Amino acid sequence: MEKRQMYLLLKKENIKAFNEAVKDLKDYDLQNVNLRGRNLISANLKYADLRGAYLANCNLKGVNMSFAKMEGASMHRARISGTYFPKNLRADEILNSVNYGTRLRTVDEPIHESDALFVEES
Repeated sequence: MEKRQMYLLLKKENIKAFNEAVKDLKDYDLQNVNLRGRNLISANLKYADLRGAYLANCNLKGVNMSFAKMEGASMHRARISGTYFPKNLRADEILNSVNYGTRLRTVDEPIHESDALFVEES
């Protein structure tokens, strides 16, 4: 199934049809989609590529996104109770995105030297 078709199923909140379409997929492209305000409870987003996605005000309660790619996604005011996030997302990143609309940063990205604290041993 093409990205546009999957996007339209989610946009129309046709979760049953979406889940049927992706049930055997281990990676599906939903990069940069705008799903603002959608009810995505029970959506199978376990292997979704949601990089850059706009998930503001979405209902993500209980959604399994344990292997989703979420770098750059935004979840401002999303409802996330019981959501299973990927291991590479820190809790503070999730909360900043929900509270302030920041884009998610994953921890598997290389750390730039300006981000790290270097301590010289004496």
